[in-house]
Formats: sequence, structure tokens, C-alpha cells
Amino acid sequence: MHAIERMSAAGDRPGRIARLALAAAVAASSAPAFSQAPAPADPPISAWVMGTTVYRGKSKGQRYILHASVIVPGNPQNPGGAAAFGVDDAGNVTFIGRTEYQPTQSLSTVRRKFETPKPPMTGEQAPRYLMVCSWPVDDAHKANGAVTTGFGERDDSATSISKDGTLQESLNVKWTSVPSARAKGKFSKTDYCGEVARTGKSSAPLWLLPGKET
Repeated sequence: MHAIERMSAAGDRPGRIARLALAAAVAASSAPAFSQAPAPADPPISAWVMGTTVYRGKSKGQRYILHASVIVPGNPQNPGGAAAFGVDDAGNVTFIGRTEYQPTQSLSTVRRKFETPKPPMTGEQAPRYLMVCSWPVDDAHKANGAVTTGFGERDDSATSISKDGTLQESLNVKWTSVPSARAKGKFSKTDYCGEVARTGKSSAPLWLLPGKET
């Protein structure tokens, strides 16, 4: 009798294994799925150039300004510094300018007046890519934390040029935020942001000519 029971138990073992496997599969399929946390988004930037070349009249000359900002994650309210760099289609990196100190770091901005060697400026003279950097500073305006960077690409579809006869010509250029993977490598020759944060100077040549104060 015991021998028969043992034989029956042994004969049913494959069936029990199959039932256990099926139960485990059902339990796994009904268990809540844990989705992978999305990668943090790259800091967005906002950047544009606006300006006018005047050919006649009392205001004859150039008036161009570049504005570039990066939104720092976490909305930090501590003071900060900022810098901006550009790279053209040939891969040449240029230093656009810096802000030594601003009261809050959350929206770090660089504004610079500039002129072209030969007016008027065209959209193609503007950098293809921008890198805008931000860092926290102490009371002495010295960098004392990690650098945040955001990147943008020139949006040629948004470039506009308007002419007022032969009197003046106005230009508007914009950049659109892009993932760091698209543009970061174009600025990888040197730690441009860290260099300016530490020393206040850049080894990259200045982009175009400093504009006159008006």
C-alpha cells in the first residue's frame, strides 16, 4: 500500500511542479509593475539676439544685444554667476560674455552689447550652438558650488530680418533648447564654464566686438 502511495506521489510530481510554476507566473503577472524613473531633463535655456544697423541719421551705427539665460533646477535663491559660449558651423568656440554676480541663481542670465566688424549682422554670423553656464557664488562673488549648463541650437526658421528702405536693417535671431547630448561635445575641448567660474576669464576668443554703451 505504502509502495503504491509512493508511486502515486512520484508520478504526480511533474504535475505539481507545473501547477506551482503556473501559480508563480500568474502572481508575477498580477504584481504591480515598477516603472523606471525618467532621466532628469536638461536645464532649458532662452536666448536671442536683437539689433539694428542704422545707415542714415543721427543714430547711424549698430545697436545689437544678445540675451542668454539658463533655468537652474531646484529654483535656487542663492546668488550666482553666469557665462555664455557659442560655437559656429566650423567648430570654433567663442566667449560671448559673463555675469559676475546676480542676486538669485535660479534664472542665470548673460546680456551683452556687441558690434560686427562690417554691418549689418546676418543670422549666419550668430553661433550655431550656445552653452549657458551658471554657478553659485559667495559674498565675495567667488564660485562655491557645482556648475549647471544648458544648451541651445540656432533656430533659423525663427530668424527675421526687416528693412526700412535704405535707412536701417533690423535682425532677430533665436535659439531653441536642445538635449546636452546634441551639443555638449562641441564644447568639450576645455572646461570653458569651470574656467570662467574659477578665474573670471576665458581662453576662448571673444565673439565679435564689444558694443558701445548707449
